[in-house]
Amino acid sequence: MLKSINHFCSIFLLCLVLLLSACGDNNSIFINKMSGEDFDDRKETKLRTYYSRLEERKTSLGLLRQDGGGVDTPFDINDIVEAFEQLAFYNEYNIDKNKLLPNSNAVSLAKWKSNTNILVRFGTSIGKEQKDKDLQEISSLINNLSIITGHKIGFSKQNENMYVVIANQDEIKDLIGEIGFTRPEFDPIRIPIITQLPKDIHCMAMTSMSSEPNSAVSSALVIIRSELPEIMRRACFHEEIAQSLGLTNDSHYARPSIFNDDDEFATLTKFDEILLRILYDHRLQPGISKKSAAQLVKQIATEINNKL
Repeated sequence: MLKSINHFCSIFLLCLVLLLSACGDNNSIFINKMSGEDFDDRKETKLRTYYSRLEERKTSLGLLRQDGGGVDTPFDINDIVEAFEQLAFYNEYNIDKNKLLPNSNAVSLAKWKSNTNILVRFGTSIGKEQKDKDLQEISSLINNLSIITGHKIGFSKQNENMYVVIANQDEIKDLIGEIGFTRPEFDPIRIPIITQLPKDIHCMAMTSMSSEPNSAVSSALVIIRSELPEIMRRACFHEEIAQSLGLTNDSHYARPSIFNDDDEFATLTKFDEILLRILYDHRLQPGISKKSAAQLVKQIATEINNKL
């Protein structure tokens, strides 16, 4: 479901690496240029209708599962290791303003070391009832992610370093513009892709870190379209926030998993939980290469799998 890209240097001479993932239909993110459309209330209504029908179609096909996997999705230790290596050590695309450039080179491991402090920003078009539902959904998810990873993740209005923006097209532009004043790594003027989403892109996330060796993730931006219906909305929360922790690639090797292009699962699976536990094992440090981590990843995966 998600795609990942890396590359960026800010004009403040602070060199950063950006990792981007986005959830969309029919691999629509794989285009050289993204352009937004003029937005009004009529188009917002059309988008809501479009996404509702899309969700109905996907669920009728048995997609967007929320059961965590089952007897129809068996996996073994080799599946875990192979999926982890694909998700943690590769990013499919580089980002250059509003262009996505193919990238098949292995990258070093990315994860958070500092606490992840989340600030949720809503567009003014979202009512209180929906806001409460979204906050409850995110709260439940991040509590679960904290338990899974052993990493502290929570809401905060101070020292925030992960921004979750839930808004329509116009509001996304305004809110990210405000965030860009204090977080230049997400400045939409230099990376317009994040405010020019075609309708086939439902949500996306970007994480940043210093380009210096062994650097950890330092900030993240998650964008969720407010027009999404319940299950697709939940899928975006699970997918983008979880991937912002460091598993930024997608792979067909990952099953049962939300870290896949096939939309089979909408929520975190047992397989995903194992992958996140591996990522946040204290023995795996940010910046480690795929080659250096290979034996350790297999050892950690085996230990975790044996306890299940």
